[in-house]
Amino acid sequence: MDAQPGAPGDNTTLSHVLAHYEHAGFTGAFEIEGTGLRCATCATTSPPSDFAMHSLRRLEGASDPDDMLAVVAITCPSCATPGVVVLMFGPEATRAESELLGAFRDRRDDGLAPPGAAPGETADGGGGR
Repeated sequence: MDAQPGAPGDNTTLSHVLAHYEHAGFTGAFEIEGTGLRCATCATTSPPSDFAMHSLRRLEGASDPDDMLAVVAITCPSCATPGVVVLMFGPEATRAESELLGAFRDRRDDGLAPPGAAPGETADGGGGR
């Protein structure tokens, strides 16, 4: 079946994207805690504006808003652990998720990861290693 015009079509899975980031060294994990993010490595909760965002890879389902995810590569401001946080965006995002996405320090030009793709992905979002 052909993809609908204008619909996301790379069929990349979340696990695929996470594996690419992990392979590139983004091994830390973060979770929303109140209005900040908690680092699983050092257990410190920091405001999102303290985190450098190195890359943001969007995943969108062709017809399901539940598939609208953002995988954000960030670095803990306390212990310098690089990792990712997965947030929803769009109509199904919580207020906290939306605020986090808008508050990170945008450092996608620092060369640590492709600005809009997981490290190792091909230009079309596919899975080259």
